Amino acid sequence: MSSIRRFLILTLISALVLVIFSAALHGYRATLNISSALLDDELIELSHAIAYFDSNQQEEEHELLFQIWKRGELISTSSAELTTPIAAFTPGFSEVNALGTRWRVFAKYQEQTATWYMVAQPVSNRFMLTDSLTVAAITPFILSVPLLALILFFGITWGLSPLKHLSRLLAKRKGNDFSVIAMHREPSELTPVVSTLNTMFNRLNAAFEREQQFASNAAHELRTPLSVMKINIHNIANELGEKGEALKTLKADTDRMIHAVNQFLLLTRTSPETFVEQREPINVHHVAQEVISDLYGKIENKAQEIALEGDEVWLQSSQFMLYTLLQNLVSNASNYSPKNAQILIKVECHHRGVSLSVCDSGPGIPADQRPEVIKRFQRGPTSKPTSGSGLGLAIVAQVVALHNAELTLHESSMGGLEVRVNFSNDFVL
Repeated sequence: MSSIRRFLILTLISALVLVIFSAALHGYRATLNISSALLDDELIELSHAIAYFDSNQQEEEHELLFQIWKRGELISTSSAELTTPIAAFTPGFSEVNALGTRWRVFAKYQEQTATWYMVAQPVSNRFMLTDSLTVAAITPFILSVPLLALILFFGITWGLSPLKHLSRLLAKRKGNDFSVIAMHREPSELTPVVSTLNTMFNRLNAAFEREQQFASNAAHELRTPLSVMKINIHNIANELGEKGEALKTLKADTDRMIHAVNQFLLLTRTSPETFVEQREPINVHHVAQEVISDLYGKIENKAQEIALEGDEVWLQSSQFMLYTLLQNLVSNASNYSPKNAQILIKVECHHRGVSLSVCDSGPGIPADQRPEVIKRFQRGPTSKPTSGSGLGLAIVAQVVALHNAELTLHESSMGGLEVRVNFSNDFVL
């Protein structure tokens, strides 16, 4: 089992030791070369001085000055302009100004011959030597910084690669994939993270299955007794004759319960997992025609008119999802609109995508109440009670979210409500 921390520490320490050792070795060699060159130049200048002393020639420019004084008389000098002592007749080192230059002078006295030997070197040479040595020592370290940065970059990148691999595994997972994570090279630091994630996936999978089973079983179990109850109420009403009119309220409540159960079933089927599995090219115009056909009897009973406008548009969606969306919108428009009202379904294409709208000439919804009706178990204002359960627009909002679309409510051109769903170009074929 590998460790990201141990890997990074060893990599950084090894890189630092290797780069610093190489830079120090290179700096030592560069410093040695510079000092050797400078000392060689000193030897050359000394050889010039000796040659001058032997030939009694005078040169105007030297890197070294010297004088020989014997019993107060100048016997020899490296410059004809230098006729006075370079420094005081005091043994040792000193610094003086001569010939427009600052000199470092060394004076030596020989008692046997009563002779003073004075040798001078420009102070600037010392600064040049110091600068050269400093530059030579620092340059390798400066040049090694990019190499060290490169080593650190690749070392840290390689050390953190398991984290990136884990991130990619999680990003590629589908919404209904709760399988455990398996990594080929799992560092010790990631072991508790992966273990916790796997435990969480197992819990989510169990909870998701329980929720799905409960919702599905509850809805299915409720539909049968409710249907039987509706039949029994109808039979009792027929047997009672005129007295059976008192059961109309009970019959309406039963219809409302059946409608609520059907809505709950729709909610359980409008999940991201179901949508991903059912996605296919769908003709929106044909779905709208199917919805109108199925609801036409209900609309005709209220003497309402319904129309469909727009061209054929194809979306990457689900037949069931689009049908559910339109069926709820048209049902709401019919339920909350009075008799002789008008309902219009519009399918419009534009540069940003496709808009699907359901308009009516009903009472509409005030602007300040529109955000509330999208919530579950909320119904729009109406003068008459309806058989709705308050889940219609909540289901619509859930289907819209699956398409990454936008749901907006406006006042329609017919005076009622317009519910518009805007699909982006990502779902348009």
